[in-house]
Parts: sequence; structure tokens; C-alpha cells
Amino acid sequence: MKGPRLIFVAKPPPEVAAAMWKTVARNGLDSSTLSPQDNWHQTLSDRYGDTPEVRQKMLRAGARVRAQACTLVLNRIRDGVHKGQGKNTIHWSFRARGRPHCFDALLVAVRQALYEEGLATETGHTPHSTISYWAPTRLGPTRMDPIAWTLDELLLVVGGNGKTYSYETIGSWPLQPAPPDPTNTQLRLF
Repeated sequence: MKGPRLIFVAKPPPEVAAAMWKTVARNGLDSSTLSPQDNWHQTLSDRYGDTPEVRQKMLRAGARVRAQACTLVLNRIRDGVHKGQGKNTIHWSFRARGRPHCFDALLVAVRQALYEEGLATETGHTPHSTISYWAPTRLGPTRMDPIAWTLDELLLVVGGNGKTYSYETIGSWPLQPAPPDPTNTQLRLF
């Protein structure tokens, strides 16, 4: 698909992005091949061509999503080889520990809202944030302290405008607060 594309994402807040950057630096990763930090995100939908009709459908879908905030715990940077356009590329991504139920519930809510607007979502998504789509090498083990990232806002962005790939936010909706962790509540009672 060529041209600007629309996608639902969550972006790390500044303190999470700073912790991610610190981890990249600590591991000596080649920063010249990293995506701009403002592009780091968690994908929550497929990509759709940016037409006025699709944009309006996605704006309505975003307003319809009812889901709770979800915390991912990023605990490693992994590489992967991706095939596309006749050649293989290496990607580097922050990966999360496990797959929280709230993450799957958020994906279901987004998928359902898109479906109600007549937009099919065919791919699944995993808890991760790709930081390099053109990495120079495969990775060995990486060191990092776990980074808690709470996805608390759904963003509709359009990407692919201009010479450098970037995202422009065209819609945002807060997610419902996550319920308190019952283990923390129990501990405070004693």
C-alpha cells in the first residue's frame, strides 16, 4: 500500500521513551539506524489507506472503543528477520514479558469498533515496539531493567507523509483506568 496510512497505536510517554533510550545506549546499539523516537509505538490495528471515508470511519471507531488501560512490562530487546519487497531486513524491537489479558481485551475492543465501521482487521499484534526497521546486525543478549509502560490512550495516527516517515496524531481517546491491583490493596490492609 502506497501513500499515507491510518493506524491505531499507543505511544510511550516521555519517561518510558527516556528509559527505552537509556537501554538502547547501555547496550551500545547503533543509533543511526533507529527510527525517530517519536515514531516508537505499540500497534493496535491494521493499516488503512488514508481516504476521507476511511478517516471518518476510524475516527468514529476510536470514539467507540471502550477498554481499560493496560500495562506492558518491556524486558528485552529482540531482533527479527522480516521478508518484504524481495529482500530480508533485520528489525530490533522492545518486547514485553507475557501477554496481559488487558492487552488482548484492548485489541478486541479496537477490532470490534473497526468491524462496526465496516473495516476488517486481519492481523494479530503482539506486545512490542519496533525501534529499528533497518538494523545493521542481529542482536546478542541485551541487558535492561524492566520498563513498565501503561497504555492509557488510544491514538489514531496517519503515517507516511513527507520525506522522512513520521506519524501525525489526528485523534486520541483516553482508555478507562485499570482497576486497582487486588494484591496491593490486600497488602495495605495489614
